[in-house]
Amino acid sequence: MTTEPYDFSITSVMYGDDTSYRQVLRTLLKMESKKTMSEEALDSLTQDEQDIDDTALTAALDWIYFKTRDHPLFQHLYLKAAGFMLSEDAQTGLCILLAYDNLPLFHAMFCAYMADQDRFSDTHHAYRTLHDKLFS
Repeated sequence: MTTEPYDFSITSVMYGDDTSYRQVLRTLLKMESKKTMSEEALDSLTQDEQDIDDTALTAALDWIYFKTRDHPLFQHLYLKAAGFMLSEDAQTGLCILLAYDNLPLFHAMFCAYMADQDRFSDTHHAYRTLHDKLFS
């Protein structure tokens, strides 16, 4: 049995600074700490910034995209978000939706979608909230 590379048990995403954002992202995407002995000489902020589990990150991004790539509402938001970086790549848009300013809203929408894919629509509060933020 394969476990999902995303933690749906987190019901509310909140953070107030970059360090806590990275910790929330690591938890959501089930990343393991990969600190090395050579990093111990670095200051704590630099250590935190570099403590990214690339394998878990890639697996989670691929999995989220696989689960949502055929849904027109997700594609609509992915392409809008990608446009902020002058891109038309939907996977770039996904990354932007996981960024600091968007993660709480994207997490709420993704959880709602995964909980009830058949009833998820453009009238769902979580979708409307993220949509309105991106398109306002």
